[in-house]
Amino acid sequence: MRRRIMAETNQERRGFLRIAIGLGGVAVAALMAVPGVALVLDPLIRRRPRHDAWRDIGDTGSLRDDQPVALPVIGDRVDAWTRAPEQQLGTVWLRKKEDGLEAFTAECPHLGCRIGYDRDTEKFFCPCHESAFGLDGSVISGPSPRPMDRLEVRVREGKIEVRFRKYRTAVEEQEEIG
Repeated sequence: MRRRIMAETNQERRGFLRIAIGLGGVAVAALMAVPGVALVLDPLIRRRPRHDAWRDIGDTGSLRDDQPVALPVIGDRVDAWTRAPEQQLGTVWLRKKEDGLEAFTAECPHLGCRIGYDRDTEKFFCPCHESAFGLDGSVISGPSPRPMDRLEVRVREGKIEVRFRKYRTAVEEQEEIG
């Protein structure tokens, strides 16, 4: 009888140990799966910069009455897994008009080269394929398929802000890309 009681006690202990080891194994496997699941879901749940965000590009004192001014757009460059803070995202051409400000991207709509400004001719120009643009962004000459890409601009508390966007190059219609 005593042997039987000891055998039953050993069986109970073995059963308990089997359950405890099984639960421990499940817990370890679940803990090991967390980083893998986080890696896969990270791009979906990561907070991304908003495309419609207004970006501060300078103060009104940086503008000139007689000619356009190129100002850098600074912000976080983000892709699916990486974030590079405080990077130059692009450049904006700003000019004063009688009724406010006008802003254009400094990327040529033809192939994406950087658009410059010629003070002597008072025109924007692309040095890569010799496209020329008027002060209003219109195409004067060259292979550019459309005018310079216009951006929304506003002044708040003495600071100039733009909604910076990038557009597809080499197409006639203005098509926004990420």
